[in-house]
Amino acid sequence: MGMEEAFENGQPTLKKILQRYQESKPGTATKDFDFLVNRNPLLEKIFIGADCAIAIFDASKTNYPYISYKLEQLLGYEAQAYLQEGLCFTLSKIHPDDVPGLLEILEKEMDYIAGLTPNQRLDYRSSYDYRIRKINGTYIRVLQRNLILNLDEANQVLHLLVVLTDITHLKKDNTKILHIINKQESGFAYFYNLAEQRVTKDTFLSKREIEILKLLGKGYSSKEVADELFISIHTVETHRRNMLEKTNIKDTSCLVHFAILAGF
Repeated sequence: MGMEEAFENGQPTLKKILQRYQESKPGTATKDFDFLVNRNPLLEKIFIGADCAIAIFDASKTNYPYISYKLEQLLGYEAQAYLQEGLCFTLSKIHPDDVPGLLEILEKEMDYIAGLTPNQRLDYRSSYDYRIRKINGTYIRVLQRNLILNLDEANQVLHLLVVLTDITHLKKDNTKILHIINKQESGFAYFYNLAEQRVTKDTFLSKREIEILKLLGKGYSSKEVADELFISIHTVETHRRNMLEKTNIKDTSCLVHFAILAGF
């Protein structure tokens, strides 16, 4: 079944997703992003040095007025393709098995944003991952992080900053996690269940697990984490194993790297 066709049982469709984005009305001119669109050499060098690919997504037009050199290098497609074909072009490159889950994730994200006040929307951040096909036909797994740049006159999302990072070496399976962060509510996620093919809301990582993860990210050993949190080494190791199982990431160093990228 092509992406243009409807999924059964009330699941979201590409057409529905596009229509929801296009509820936003053009307002802020892209001249606000001229320093990016014109390919500022210093910024492009910074993006390459930071090993992240950057794009700006215009919800009202469902296209990308800006694509960084790094994104062109990462996947091999020229920026013009993203500008002309927009979100449809991006979704056409995503692994077919990942499309249904990703469309559900996108709908959950838009539902969540719709319930926020304008100020809360501007504080909103999210991340999720999926497999995408490079121009040579191979697939890589990327983590996409989103930050709302501005709203239209009706306070609908207008421009999103999109940051893509290759995490092929980090994750072991095809589970999808939409992690949401804002000042009012943070540390929870929507999890796409591959077996049941549905999205559920979950705390994902507990408050204690996130505390342990942050200390591990600072280079603490299990003993140092245990001493800092006044718990046993056994408890730390149990939490460590549980986090690896929940995220399907192969080892603790990869888990810490993934958590930093995803904003945990």
